[in-house]
Amino acid sequence: MQRLGNIFSANRIYFVGYIIILVLGLLPQLVLDKNELFLKINNLNSSGLDSFFYWITYLGDGLVFVALILLVSFFSFTKAILGLATFLGTGLVAQVLKQVFFSESYRPFKVIGEQGSLHIPPGVTPLINNSFPSGHTITVFAMATFIILVYSLRKYSLLILIVAMLVAYSRIYLTHHFPVDVWAGSIIGVSGAVLIYSFLEPILDKRLGGKSLLIK
Repeated sequence: MQRLGNIFSANRIYFVGYIIILVLGLLPQLVLDKNELFLKINNLNSSGLDSFFYWITYLGDGLVFVALILLVSFFSFTKAILGLATFLGTGLVAQVLKQVFFSESYRPFKVIGEQGSLHIPPGVTPLINNSFPSGHTITVFAMATFIILVYSLRKYSLLILIVAMLVAYSRIYLTHHFPVDVWAGSIIGVSGAVLIYSFLEPILDKRLGGKSLLIK
């Protein structure tokens, strides 16, 4: 518990900012039905936003995290293994929830699209199944938290958090997820990254030290 406290204290701006976003994201969900809330968000669209969210959503793709891990391995095996454990651990949780516990959780296009018209940005193929939780959101928040923890980028905490939030929002904008899917996904991503870092970092640092692909 003391280690977790130290982690939060050392990265206060990031975690306080995240908690504020989490609370603000919860409030409309307490007031509005998930379908109604989704439709209100779906109505806030434009051609410019279509393009922006179509591309930024790719930052939540697992391949981006894998590419980052490979890059990090050139400079630190400890950090690379932490990244890999974070990617695999949070990804496993996402798939278990999607495939086992919420396999019948349908996406907005299935739930709402058949009842009325939705704004679907050009180039987007609507999905049907496995809505909860949002895998892209889990990945981008796990990756953002991993970056903050291993590199102590306090000055860029809010910027990294905003980018992760935009990726999460893109999943709703592109009609792939309900707000609750990305809200829960962010919790899984952040908490998973923190727990893995807290447990593994001291062990890996002791065994691997400063070893990397560039330093033997």
